[in-house]
Amino acid sequence: MRRFLVARGAQALGVIAIVATLAFALVHVHVAPGDPFGESLDDPTNTAALHAQQMHTWGYDQPLPVQYVKWIGNLARGNFGWSHSRNRPVGEVLRATIPRTLLLMGTALLIGLLGGVALGTWQAARRGTIAERVSGAVALTLLSVPEFLVALAALALPAARWHWFPVSGMADPAGQDSMNALARAGDVLWHLALPAGTLALLAAAAISRYHRTAMLAVLPEEFVRTARVKGASEFGAVVRHALANSLGPLTTIIGVLVPALFGGAVFVETIFSWPGVGRMMFDAVHGNDYPLVLAGVIVGSVLVVAGSTLADVLLALVDPRVRTGA
Repeated sequence: MRRFLVARGAQALGVIAIVATLAFALVHVHVAPGDPFGESLDDPTNTAALHAQQMHTWGYDQPLPVQYVKWIGNLARGNFGWSHSRNRPVGEVLRATIPRTLLLMGTALLIGLLGGVALGTWQAARRGTIAERVSGAVALTLLSVPEFLVALAALALPAARWHWFPVSGMADPAGQDSMNALARAGDVLWHLALPAGTLALLAAAAISRYHRTAMLAVLPEEFVRTARVKGASEFGAVVRHALANSLGPLTTIIGVLVPALFGGAVFVETIFSWPGVGRMMFDAVHGNDYPLVLAGVIVGSVLVVAGSTLADVLLALVDPRVRTGA
């Protein structure tokens, strides 16, 4: 098991290094127009000479290989650079935004996992019924719709039109100071409901389809029929016996969902103004904040690789053949 973990860890580091290098090259060859100080030229008090001085001060006028070596050296020391758009160290921005994205993704994954397993189990137990077909069609439709459209629908109806939930943000800035700890937590959860619910809905739709297939493969097994013969109720046979033996494929699904959730979080955080990594990257791209963009890419790649590695480890614990490469 130790050899397996070392191999997966080395593979994960290699993937992150490749993604970071490609992102650095793409950002610095000006795939996006402008530079971190391009907006200063719009100010009449700033001159081209001042702009050139800013570029020189931060090293953006140096050859690309030199910039890359310095950037890698700073990363090795835990220094992500300086955010020009927010005028603070990138590390401080990440410490503020990463927990918010993890809260959003974790809540969505938990709700989506529970909802998807419940729906998939119910669909398998009622295979062939009209209700099962309708729910399957709805889940497939959700999977076919881009995340931002689902988020826009949630923003337009439950938030903007019906006023059930806040339209944007993570908390009520006007009332936070007068709230106690419990009230502040409740306010955050209220703001979290729509963005997390949007991602959870999409995750549940995907999980339900995978889990339905796994359940249909287990239900005809001999041990399920034996449980029924011994007097187990249909609910007991499905939940206690079939469900417990159909959860193995979920390890792989979780590994696939983590990168999907992070990709969806970029859109959802932007639409709901949730102050996480996704919103940070959106603002950084528009502001040509190179260090902040690169930090966001690295965080995203770490989350994706962590999800994939977690799925591999869980699968290895369940199936020893994965550990030995059989």
